[in-house]
Amino acid sequence: MIPMLANPKVKEFLTLLQDPEVYPVFQSMVMQVLTDPEGPQLIRRVKNIERHLGASDDWCVWEDVNGEGREVLMPITEMIDLISGRIEDVSLPVLKETVFSGNETEVRARLLKDHLPDVDMRNGKRFLTSQEVQKFLLYEIDEAHRTTEKAARKVANDVMKKAFEMFPESLILTKNKKRLNVIEYIEKR
Repeated sequence: MIPMLANPKVKEFLTLLQDPEVYPVFQSMVMQVLTDPEGPQLIRRVKNIERHLGASDDWCVWEDVNGEGREVLMPITEMIDLISGRIEDVSLPVLKETVFSGNETEVRARLLKDHLPDVDMRNGKRFLTSQEVQKFLLYEIDEAHRTTEKAARKVANDVMKKAFEMFPESLILTKNKKRLNVIEYIEKR
């Protein structure tokens, strides 16, 4: 038994708390202390922490804002350990999207450069005209990097120039007989 609970005054207090009229008054007093503007305002702080972490009720329970249910989450320290383990594990595949950084034109330029080796050969070369690059940027790349119909012509030209600028050892930028920009992939031998 806890030594403090042996005190007759503490026993009397605990007995009083079991009274249905006394307990709500005690609860109100405790809440007043916890939320006192001059005091620590613990309840407000805990609510802010829970809101910031996306937690509710218990530390490790997340509630969907759309009301689609609850999901038990790992404690943050375990999540950090898991993430750092994945970062250090070289056997895990790296998604191309995670490697790309820079502005949208640079990302599209990398995607175009990576796409060119897969283009069918024509006249012994792998190339795309500016119109074909427009179609690629409108329909063939990941939705997150697609352009709009309205901006397609300018974006295609900017992406072709940026790709050539970034990869001059792999690409050639020229014009064809119709004066359209053409980007060609240089085959490595």
